Amino acid sequence: MQWKNNADRFGALAKFFHWTSAGAFIGAYVVVYYVIWFLDEEAPGTLAVLNVHWMLGLLVGALVLPRLAWRLLDVQPQDPPGSALEHRLAHAAHWGLYGLLIVLPLTGYVGTGLHTDFGLFTVPSFRDTALFESMATTFGMTWESFEAPVDIVHHFLGKWVAWGVVGLHVLAAVFHHRVRKDDVLTRMLP
Repeated sequence: MQWKNNADRFGALAKFFHWTSAGAFIGAYVVVYYVIWFLDEEAPGTLAVLNVHWMLGLLVGALVLPRLAWRLLDVQPQDPPGSALEHRLAHAAHWGLYGLLIVLPLTGYVGTGLHTDFGLFTVPSFRDTALFESMATTFGMTWESFEAPVDIVHHFLGKWVAWGVVGLHVLAAVFHHRVRKDDVLTRMLP
């Protein structure tokens, strides 16, 4: 098993970051839509289910910076055959995914007024941090005036942007595998 990437394949660490991020990202969606479609916000146990969504979101957020650092430090496999425009679009789509992997966990965390309980430890809510207290004092804002626009950004990106960007990523992988019959998909598989 190779840990580092080479010109032909991604290494084990890049695959770990990719598939763990993807699993946590998709899991967070499954959990939040389960809450939206099947649970009453006021029902007992809803908060515990939402806590799973928050934990998965924090995991995505915790993985994105080391993932980006590894991407910048390690060699990247060569682009498959295609036009310069296709390559630019693919790179733009990947950076769009990275943007979502940063902005969604960030807005999710700073826009949630409750702590996240991991069992062994708890992550305090942003509302309870010294940073928010300093921001509130400096800018004269309340939690409610801060939380509302952050939630709007988080929900807009989650409902309208992420589905399209992730769907495009999946379709491109399937297109490369089924139509182009190149190794774009297989070089990222475990």
